[in-house]
Amino acid sequence: MKLPAIALSFALLTASLVAQDKPTPDHPLYGTYSLSFENDIISEKDQNYSNGLRYSWTSPSLRKFSEQSSMGRFGKWLDTLPWLGLYEYERNVAVILGQAMYTPADTKTTALLPDDRPYSGYLYTGLGLIWKNDRVRNSLVLNFGVVGPWSLAEETQKLAHELTGSAEALGWDNQLGNEPLIALAYERMWRLRPTTRDTGWDWQVFPYAGFTLGNLAINVRAGSELRFGFNLPDSYGMGSIDPASTTSSPLEGFSSKRWRHRFGAHLFIRGEARGLAHDIFLDGNTWRDSHAVEKELFVFDLSAGLSFNWRNTSMTYSLVRRSREFETQGNEQIFGSVTFNWTF
Repeated sequence: MKLPAIALSFALLTASLVAQDKPTPDHPLYGTYSLSFENDIISEKDQNYSNGLRYSWTSPSLRKFSEQSSMGRFGKWLDTLPWLGLYEYERNVAVILGQAMYTPADTKTTALLPDDRPYSGYLYTGLGLIWKNDRVRNSLVLNFGVVGPWSLAEETQKLAHELTGSAEALGWDNQLGNEPLIALAYERMWRLRPTTRDTGWDWQVFPYAGFTLGNLAINVRAGSELRFGFNLPDSYGMGSIDPASTTSSPLEGFSSKRWRHRFGAHLFIRGEARGLAHDIFLDGNTWRDSHAVEKELFVFDLSAGLSFNWRNTSMTYSLVRRSREFETQGNEQIFGSVTFNWTF
């Protein structure tokens, strides 16, 4: 898929959206909408992490989870928990829908390639809970999904390749079998240097740590992001898609000043290390025999990019370099990531 065409399409959509006045808090569209797209087009071929697409909606900041009407009694119960119910935090609820696909380096053969990663797709939805203040953000995400033909990854890739005139991947008959997946992920991020002024040049650092549990993945991770720019948004940065714990960073809060600024831009660099105990896309199906490879126990990401924000809209582009994920993988991988956020 061609990133320039996608970027142009969403730029036109963004232009129409930002022309609108900010809705009142009870408006049915109120909240933050996020669309992220990742692809290995940089390498000019499908391999390893081939494509990721995530759409999410995040509620405006809440005093209590129960203020989000769709949470019902569950929201009231969350407000009674000692940690989540602390009054000092702002809260958000996030709803997530996404798809990811993985392919071996050689997609021109129908044969199973035992030394290369399995074909696999992941279709998922999730619910995220966020509680934060100006110095720390916690997120807890429960994702449900499927791997295998049920994920529709094969059909999605074939359609995309037909539209762009790309060669078809021929080995999808060897993909992992159907399996329901679940993943519970937690992440805590610190803002070591909150914004000290309303406008102008500034910089911030965001160290974070977290874990994932489930038959999708079992891992621990830690990393940090450094950003520097003009009129920094009221957010906690923007990482690449993690299919186990995807949440958007709302660009608004009780004390947010972002609506005053017509334009802002910043550069960022982000590094992350993950320790892997389980990864279904490398280890294969949980309850049946399937293609698998010997995974690396530690994987590292290094990304750098540029983000623009204007009124209620932001656009972020980054390049991500990922270390080898399994022992017989030929090279490290580089892929591009584009994210659009609209806050109403």
